[in-house]
Amino acid sequence: MRRLSNKGEHQRNLNDRQRKVLYCIVKEYIENKKPVSSQRVLEVSNINFSSATIRNDMKKLEYLGYIYQPHTSAGRVPTDKGLRFYYEEMVKLSKETEELNLEVDTFRSIPLADPEKVLLLAGNLLARLAEGYVLIERPNPRDLKILRVMLIPVSEDYLIFSILTEFGISKITPIRIHEDLNWEEIERQLNFLLRGRTVEDVLTGKVETLRGSGILKLIESVMNEKLERYIDVGFENLLKDDTLSLEDIKHLLEEIKDHRFLESLIGNDKDVTVKIGKEIGSKKLERFAVFSGRYYKGSSPIGSVHLFTSKITRYDRNHRVFNYVLNRLSEYFTSAARR
Repeated sequence: MRRLSNKGEHQRNLNDRQRKVLYCIVKEYIENKKPVSSQRVLEVSNINFSSATIRNDMKKLEYLGYIYQPHTSAGRVPTDKGLRFYYEEMVKLSKETEELNLEVDTFRSIPLADPEKVLLLAGNLLARLAEGYVLIERPNPRDLKILRVMLIPVSEDYLIFSILTEFGISKITPIRIHEDLNWEEIERQLNFLLRGRTVEDVLTGKVETLRGSGILKLIESVMNEKLERYIDVGFENLLKDDTLSLEDIKHLLEEIKDHRFLESLIGNDKDVTVKIGKEIGSKKLERFAVFSGRYYKGSSPIGSVHLFTSKITRYDRNHRVFNYVLNRLSEYFTSAARR
């Protein structure tokens, strides 16, 4: 098996014509999902060389592991390495050309609305344009700053306890009361102590006045209510993809139940991470490609986004759409935090 460190060296061993041949083979296979012959390369490209020259180039590309021949007399099919080459070429092209004119005007002008709706809109947009399955991680309520605490008596025996955090995310619970207290004064004192502190600060005892108090236990019970960590959108896109089997999709659903698997897909920097086929690290997911990245509040990451597609996909468009959605989410949550 060839070492990954040789990847750049192998690419340097390709001349411009061979790079064009490889690019053409991958693009043609992604669009038509059929093995690509040397004759087909000449038909769909502007490469002015003989079919024999192209066949020799294809032999070299096959030797270097970019393409393979599924059976004798068939055309060539890209390997994961060939798909990786295509993706990296797409990234270079996107940096050299103007931003793709996406049909996303509604997302550009989105108001500071319910963050849940914003995440759902982003997920639907990404799933529709990339024709894939999208998982968007919700911001962890424990990492958000408290804006206001409210105690609202609704009867002699009950009051509503509400915590409002950044982005309009609130937690509300009814509590039973056993004595008549000055709830307005208690609310004022709580807001003095808690406003501007994160929920995590409160729960880890950094607000000394509340340590061991009933209020702290109440806040902990409210914030520990079960909340699905991820929004998922676009599952039907996988079912419609004829390059994926039901068994492939079943394996994916099994893997994403483990949040550690999803976290392992993201790199340590701000760049989008793309893993193709075997690069995902699971034999059962070798038919997939996954785009992963984080969205931010200022410089702080507050959630992740994952896009799963067949590895035979439009890498050029998906790369641009994915970056666009991440940037818009970061802009939204950064602006919302400054309100």
